[in-house]
Amino acid sequence: MSLIRSGSVLSEVLESALPALAPYEGMTPEALRAGVEAGTLCLLANPAHAGARPTLIGRPGRVKVNANIGTSPLASDLAGEIDKLRVAEGAGADTVMDLSTAGNLDELRREMLAATALPLGTVPIYALAQQRMREDRDPADFEPADLLAEIEKQARQGVDFMTVHCGLTRRGAELARDGSRELGIVSRGGAILARWMRGRAEENPLLTHYDAILDIARAHNVVLSLGDGLRPGAGADAGDPAQWEEVLTLGVLARRARAAGVQAMIEGPGHVPLHLVRSQIEGIKRATFGAPLYVLGPLVTDCAAGRDHLTGAIGGALAVLAGADFLCYLTPAEHLCLPDASDVREGVLASRIAAQAAEASLGRPWAVERERGMSKARQALDWEGMARAALDPCLVRARSRGTEHGKECGMCGRFCAIRMSETGERG
Repeated sequence: MSLIRSGSVLSEVLESALPALAPYEGMTPEALRAGVEAGTLCLLANPAHAGARPTLIGRPGRVKVNANIGTSPLASDLAGEIDKLRVAEGAGADTVMDLSTAGNLDELRREMLAATALPLGTVPIYALAQQRMREDRDPADFEPADLLAEIEKQARQGVDFMTVHCGLTRRGAELARDGSRELGIVSRGGAILARWMRGRAEENPLLTHYDAILDIARAHNVVLSLGDGLRPGAGADAGDPAQWEEVLTLGVLARRARAAGVQAMIEGPGHVPLHLVRSQIEGIKRATFGAPLYVLGPLVTDCAAGRDHLTGAIGGALAVLAGADFLCYLTPAEHLCLPDASDVREGVLASRIAAQAAEASLGRPWAVERERGMSKARQALDWEGMARAALDPCLVRARSRGTEHGKECGMCGRFCAIRMSETGERG
């Protein structure tokens, strides 16, 4: 059965977006449509998100960067989150995910949807768990119908993509708790569902009710981000049986989504040692039939707390070289605290650097053009040209202030190699 069904919401938004989207992604409309049909590309575009920018995830389109924002029980400020959203946009993020777990989540979600043209993602189980905890109940004390209702409500509100941990099975959860892992389950959604399964002695409700989730997603063109509830939280756990149990299940679920006319992407690993990044990415892509892969980092060392945006960028660049499609940023605050606006900016730019480095190495035309633009501007001592070619033009303009005369930078001064080699001037 065709993924793009005549008269479907996906068919309508795709045809509307093609004229602008295809040239931006460096693809023909026919190739773009074929990629969406095959499930190797996803189009983020819920029509209920008014004014949103349709965004493509997957090869051979551009690599995209996501910024996670959201409240926590220790810091809940709607205005502050909207500010982070605007900072993420200004730094060049392609999408934003609201991971809020405190405050009025419905209001916050509506405000975010109204405030941004970027596709917005969520993790619906967070809202359900927060409701239970506000009632002083166990976060895993819910019925499957409650979770389906939350998913449908958020789809109607306009959420463009949702993380649903449908591939987390009872067997996988037990493998993650059998003592062989250094860090057990580090996903909040994964931990809630594992707790639910232990308490009920039943299979994951997101898995047993997967067809109902597909019906909701198809009706609203919500892209399912099939979550990695058993992602490795320590480098030593990368590639263990629990992780691959989930990955193999996700591959089956991705094929079921395609058959049902629903778009799906796969969430990838967390902590992965440097030498295993390529094999992890290639293995996940193969096991999930080429579905777009959304990776958190991966973080290539566990020991850079306070600088995890850097470890994530290193892993992200390697992941893109190996086939990853969508980078979820990490900020300097990862593992430590809720990020502030400056953390958000640094996280977005670190992931954009990773994407640029990898795409230039892959010969992607837009990335190569940027590299050459920077080289030409440097050769011409064109400071404004350097700023335009830079991923962070504001920083370039600020740090090169005083060099607008076009002679030499503040590091070299009269020792400028370019001036001496071109003009024959003495230093």
